[in-house]
Amino acid sequence: MFKQRSFLFEILIILGVLAAIVGLYRTNYFYSQQQPGGNDFLARWMGARYWLIEGISPYDERVSLATQIVIYGRPADKTRGEDIAHFVYPLPVMIFIAPFAFFDYNVARALWMTLLELCMIALIFLGFRLAEWNVSPIKLTILLIFFLLGYYSFRSIILGQYAVIHAFLVLLSLESLRRKNDFLAGMLIALTLCKPQMVFLFIPFVLVWSFSQRRWDVFGGFFGGGSVILAISLMFLPDWPLQMLRQILDYPTYTGDSSPISILASLAPGVKRQVEWMLYGGFLGYLVMEWVISWKKDYPHFLWTALLTLVINNLVAYRNATTHYILFYAAMLLIFRVIEERWQRFGRWLNWGIVLIWFSGSWWLFFATVQGNQESQVMFLPFPFLVLFGLWWIRWWQLRPPVTVLQTIRNRIE
Repeated sequence: MFKQRSFLFEILIILGVLAAIVGLYRTNYFYSQQQPGGNDFLARWMGARYWLIEGISPYDERVSLATQIVIYGRPADKTRGEDIAHFVYPLPVMIFIAPFAFFDYNVARALWMTLLELCMIALIFLGFRLAEWNVSPIKLTILLIFFLLGYYSFRSIILGQYAVIHAFLVLLSLESLRRKNDFLAGMLIALTLCKPQMVFLFIPFVLVWSFSQRRWDVFGGFFGGGSVILAISLMFLPDWPLQMLRQILDYPTYTGDSSPISILASLAPGVKRQVEWMLYGGFLGYLVMEWVISWKKDYPHFLWTALLTLVINNLVAYRNATTHYILFYAAMLLIFRVIEERWQRFGRWLNWGIVLIWFSGSWWLFFATVQGNQESQVMFLPFPFLVLFGLWWIRWWQLRPPVTVLQTIRNRIE
């Protein structure tokens, strides 16, 4: 009887989850009908559709033009900073996008948004796992809601940004390394090359640390899996790297500064270039120093340095987007765990204060600075620097056995 009830309960849970996913899709479909958009997904969907159905390369100018006409009703005007809507991603990204090409755009967009929402939930749970932060179900639910409705999550899903799936792959690779599933971790890291600007510093760090730990399966997964993926993509479209490179070279002609360091340096326009190089050199030099310190260190040290690398990666990346900042959620949760572990009751109240300020502050800053439907450059600045300072703040306690304030005082007295 007990086994029958347990089986029935499991069936009800599965049916409940499926019903929730269907309800989520229907909500997204209604939204996509009422609110045209999802331009980030549109450019990738158009590329996949033209390629799979009409046999035209996703990097072809005709694909970009078709996307522009859907967005603006005419060809885009570069001189006004309008998005040319190039495909601009490495061809292996089709692993994730190609299945949606066979659906009407509204259906495809609703399905894509549903996938992003599920990935967002999953990456938040992964953040808790990586931080090794055990919280009550009520606290978990409240934090989950704050993160899901936060500016960076909301914007990523509405725009249909692939960055959500990318961030999920990055955090899943870190979790795989924690569990010592090294070959899987290597394959997942190879897949993150579908959006290299988010991980161009993260990947070499993981490989360097893995080398120091003699975890050779990471290299097997990365180079073996990456080679297979690359070979298959070249079989379908042999010159796609050159076609993508042409679109990348065209990118700066219609976009402004999106690197936080470049935006920060623009506050002193007379010496902008010198300030930029100083900041780039300072951050990269500091990061290399942390890499050296992490050589042969244990996983907690590696995790802190990996999260630091992701933050600095996004600070120095030549082209960036605030949708990439969902990568920082794992770092936020690690910071929260250390604060609560270190300061106990006061730390819990401090964490809730930080969450409320971050949530309301990011939305307030957006509405206070938005220009038409264009996000202001100021949105690129606060969050990564706050996370960076938070990681610096907890460095001592994350890299050493955790103790509370009272334990520290007691140890010093003894």
